[in-house]
Amino acid sequence: MSTQTNNHHDHGSRTQRRRKKRHFFFIPTTTHQFQTCIRRLSLKGLSCFFFIADHAMYLLGPLLIALASLIIAGLTYLYFGVVLPMMAGTNWIVTVEDYHVYQHGGAPSLSTISLSNDGTNHNHPNNISTTKSILLALTTPTGIFHTALVSFFLINVTYNYYKCVTTSNTGPCYDSVVRELATVTNFDYPETEEELIQCKRALEQQIAAKLECRRRELLAAAAVRDTVNDGASTKQQQQQQKPIIPRIHNWQLLSPTEWSYCRFSKQPKPPRSHYDHVTKSLVLNMDHYCPWMFNCVGFFNYRFFVNFLFFTVTGLFYGAGISLRPFLYLGGSEYREQIRVSRDAATAASGGGESASEASLRRVAMYTVRHLESNSFIPTPNERTAIALGFMICLCLGCAVGCLLVFHLYLTVSAQTTIEFHGNWAKRRKKKGWTNPYSAGSWKRNWEMVYGTRYHHFRSGSNDYVGDEENGSADVTNRHDDQHSYRGLWGILMAMMPSDREPEFLPFPFDGVLIRRKNREVD
Repeated sequence: MSTQTNNHHDHGSRTQRRRKKRHFFFIPTTTHQFQTCIRRLSLKGLSCFFFIADHAMYLLGPLLIALASLIIAGLTYLYFGVVLPMMAGTNWIVTVEDYHVYQHGGAPSLSTISLSNDGTNHNHPNNISTTKSILLALTTPTGIFHTALVSFFLINVTYNYYKCVTTSNTGPCYDSVVRELATVTNFDYPETEEELIQCKRALEQQIAAKLECRRRELLAAAAVRDTVNDGASTKQQQQQQKPIIPRIHNWQLLSPTEWSYCRFSKQPKPPRSHYDHVTKSLVLNMDHYCPWMFNCVGFFNYRFFVNFLFFTVTGLFYGAGISLRPFLYLGGSEYREQIRVSRDAATAASGGGESASEASLRRVAMYTVRHLESNSFIPTPNERTAIALGFMICLCLGCAVGCLLVFHLYLTVSAQTTIEFHGNWAKRRKKKGWTNPYSAGSWKRNWEMVYGTRYHHFRSGSNDYVGDEENGSADVTNRHDDQHSYRGLWGILMAMMPSDREPEFLPFPFDGVLIRRKNREVD
């Protein structure tokens, strides 16, 4: 009897497994099943694509950082090695004799070129080194002025790029900001494992209730549309057609200051935060993941990111401007005249005269072309590729990064992130008069939300900021620090200077009021 029972049980288990397999590998027969199958395959394909893309970023990030560092180093070498002596007018000084002529204000001589019997140029014992040539250019007023500007751009670009790469969106700073947000929004932030489980359950129930309420609203709206369009189709067609409910994301159901639960990081999700699948962290005010930074741009490093874009664009256009004149001389009559003069002098120095071979003259022309004192901006054949490549890199990258800079400046003064921009764009189209709930009321205060209102040595003794006196209220708690506040265009420039300070305010305002952080660290 027991054997028959066991056999019947095994037969039932095999039947259930077959049913599960048939259910898993089903062939769609209706339109609804076909749509469901396509939707599932699409989701699985997207999940596989994002999985591969996330892991590819771990390899692509360091390569892009190395490429960016190589571009910065290459343009720096181009300036000091080629462009700086051109602008200073000292690139014709090659030998000690030329230096003496330069000191006494005489005319340069091309007869100091020493050649071997085969017509090639040897390093003359009186030739000055490249380092001495650069230092000579730095002693001129023009060289000092341009080098000061280039150094200013280089320091800011390098510092902000380093901070974008190394600034973490997690750690003690994140915990401090999150707890301050919980206090301001009256959210009981869990401290123990039991409190975390209870918090998760409560937030999930809240989301489920809102999701069900939203589905009922959509179904009621679809029923109203069907009633209106009663004459457009028969009753049988209306019964077969089921209302299609669009996919609803959890963040679409929350108010601007409501918390939710992140199932990836397994912790409460503050307002205006998103989970980054590459860095595996929950990022406050997440804007986007930047492969060039190998980091996610968010609340703690967004100021460094905008500064990097600004100084990069300014420096690239400045580099394109100072290399434009040498670029225009490439292939021109002045360029060919400089080669002819150097060739004639080199031929005379080699004693070749008219009997010299054409191959020897070509070698002389390629390796002994010297700059003319009358026009130091004419490049030599050895400098031609560097000038052309440097100018095109500065111009093309400047235009590309400039477009990105304009977009992020707009996001800064309008208190948006890239993720919020797309959602807000749709909301503005659907509802006229819609306003951004994260805006502080004016572009100035939105700018202050990112850059702050005080210099880096600000005293962090107070935690509130209400606005200016024009709006009926003043920041009376910080009047002793008014002499350190940003004012005018000079204040905006000072706010963008290198500083290791943390964000001064919380990630978003409350009723248009910026809340200053209590536990902010200042440098």
